[in-house]
Amino acid sequence: MNQIKKVAPWVLPSLLTAVAVAWAIDAIGGILTRQAAAPFAYSVAVLYDAVWLYALAQETAHRRQGSSARLPKVIGWVFLPLTVAVLAVRGLLAADVLAAVVGALIPVLAKVTLMMAIDRDRTRISSRAQAAIDRTRAVTRDRIALTRAVAAARSAETKAAAKILKATREAEADAVTVTHDAFERYAEVMDEHPLPELVELPGLIPDGELEALLSGGVPDGVPALGAGGSDQSGAVAGTPSAQAAKAANDQAVALLAAQLYASSPPPSKRQFRAAMRAEMNAQKLTGSWETIDALYDREKALAGPSGGNP
Repeated sequence: MNQIKKVAPWVLPSLLTAVAVAWAIDAIGGILTRQAAAPFAYSVAVLYDAVWLYALAQETAHRRQGSSARLPKVIGWVFLPLTVAVLAVRGLLAADVLAAVVGALIPVLAKVTLMMAIDRDRTRISSRAQAAIDRTRAVTRDRIALTRAVAAARSAETKAAAKILKATREAEADAVTVTHDAFERYAEVMDEHPLPELVELPGLIPDGELEALLSGGVPDGVPALGAGGSDQSGAVAGTPSAQAAKAANDQAVALLAAQLYASSPPPSKRQFRAAMRAEMNAQKLTGSWETIDALYDREKALAGPSGGNP
């Protein structure tokens, strides 16, 4: 019995709404068939009435729970005059004034009876209770929005950290690759152009011996000519031994190479060889071309990257 009481108020609005929808579909489809194919025309009519029915259903649901139904109400009141106009135009096109009037009244009656059924069935609450419900909904929406914003910020931070870490790892990998390629290239160059074995060079000349050589004297440890006696090798007194003479010659040649290379700018290898040979002939010093080249390479190495010409 209670179910019948609940359903009874909805019988008449449901019947009127069904008739209005069917009549509107027929009217809209019939009008559009003059400009488009029948399937397309009637599908447009069905979609039109489907939107209207959806707005009525949403309005009913919002009214039952006491919430705002602003958008469904607007859609319902916009579609109502459009439907009335379409049905009236269909009747006038058919030259039937009575059909035009009755067809136009059916959507109005359906809307009015539906509103009465909704007002009777909806849950009635006070304005204070409605305000409390609205506040609760607003707080809930704010919390949801804040939670989403925090989640989005954390996600962005995580992505940024991941990108930085990825870039760092890629840079480290590139650095290792460049270093490895450099070592490989260095090994290839060393294999293709090995350094020649240098001729063993005499040591540096002490300052005392250098002054003695420049002044025409004999360094300490080398017997002066005419001094008499004999050395450990059995040489005649007053005559320097062959080893001592060779050592003095090598030291003089090394000193001469240092002096010639110390000029600014340093000479090229060809200039160095020519100057060395000329000075050695002038000072009656002896030495091979290999020794001269080795002296040039040593002076160039001692001068460092800033010294020497290509």
